[in-house]
Amino acid sequence: MAKRVQINKEYVQKYVEEKGYPEVGTFEDKKDLQRFYKHLSMEQLHDWLELEGLTYTSCESEAINRMRACMAILYKHFPKAPAKKKRSKYADYTLEQLINMAIEHEVPVEPTHDERIMRMRTIMALRAAGHLE
Repeated sequence: MAKRVQINKEYVQKYVEEKGYPEVGTFEDKKDLQRFYKHLSMEQLHDWLELEGLTYTSCESEAINRMRACMAILYKHFPKAPAKKKRSKYADYTLEQLINMAIEHEVPVEPTHDERIMRMRTIMALRAAGHLE
């Protein structure tokens, strides 16, 4: 089992001087990356961001800017998993089925040329009339 390196300010500064900034895959755990960049100055973080081609939205607060810079580096090394999109409970209905249901139950729906808006209006009208949950 490999010995874990103690990440402190001296280690980080020596690492940056000798090897530059760590490449993606250098750290196995994101906690180690966080321990590493917490010892860097804001100028060093900006150099690293520029080297990686990363950006962040700047604001007036230095603390928030530092956090955003660190998060940009963190997500480069450990990308966030894409969020699963919640499935709509009306996904099984086609627009045609919804419109036919509205006609069948005589529920008025304001027409439009955009199919997505028409779908939304139809669902809302059917729900308001009590024909959909």
